[in-house]
Amino acid sequence: MIRIAATSGAVALTFVSAMVPMAGMGPPEECEPGEIIKCGIGRDGTYVGLSQEQTRNLRKSYPPGRGPENPERWYEYVAVIACSGNDPHFPDRVHCEYATTYCEERQPGSSGPYSYIYRRIVDDDGNEGAYESVAPTCYRSDVPPRSGEPVKELTEEMIIEQFHQTDFALPSMSIEPPDGRTLVNLPVFYEAVWPEEGYEPDEIDTTDIIGFEVRIRPVLESATYHFGDGNSIGPTDSLGGPYPDGDVTHEYAEAATVEPYITVIFGGEVSVDGSAWTTIPGSVSVDGPLNPLEILTSSNQLFD
Repeated sequence: MIRIAATSGAVALTFVSAMVPMAGMGPPEECEPGEIIKCGIGRDGTYVGLSQEQTRNLRKSYPPGRGPENPERWYEYVAVIACSGNDPHFPDRVHCEYATTYCEERQPGSSGPYSYIYRRIVDDDGNEGAYESVAPTCYRSDVPPRSGEPVKELTEEMIIEQFHQTDFALPSMSIEPPDGRTLVNLPVFYEAVWPEEGYEPDEIDTTDIIGFEVRIRPVLESATYHFGDGNSIGPTDSLGGPYPDGDVTHEYAEAATVEPYITVIFGGEVSVDGSAWTTIPGSVSVDGPLNPLEILTSSNQLFD
């Protein structure tokens, strides 16, 4: 448990007991919502969350004997999402429903997800102390990076950069006739196929940017089918289809070996800390793998 009090422009932290479990050790007991969440467990009142203001004010706290005037040593903070498998060194590799719904239900309007704050002492010489628990919070995005530094703001540029780093799925082609061979002047049917690797349209890539839970959802804007003989169809929103109903087809005029492929334009949508989905400015173009196809001629033969 922590009590926080303002003292000459800084924040004094008094540790009452080491009540914060290591991240992932399970949810706290049921508590009523409030500006500072408190609840009774057994005989003692147990502190289960910092308010937004208290979370932000952690930047005013320094190790004993240090402060803004002599900041050679400082606290470095990390917010560990309260899901099994996370720790101060890997604070957000696991996301779970509990951490999200707890803050949505008990601290509406908070950034979430529910997280445990840890800190360690760092100095100018590069020495790093061991992490120690501070308190849990529903205001994860308001946890400062270190003493003396305000919370970083999540910008549109950060979101766009993350969008461009998304591991997009690279669409391959399903081609009929199958087996990589077809005949001159025979309609060939093409269909876009998404692999298991990467994020295809409407799949969600969840990541952490400076303490914000950022979810990015690719959106298919268009596809262009390159047939390997200089011809193409698109941009189109069609994913094609198999014989006989597919609407992306092509006939080759002469024998050749070609390598058709698909170019996909992805747009994107973003949700920050569970907010509504909004459109990400810009788009990303990706090419799928080549699909070798042999174009053959046929000839008629008379048999006695």
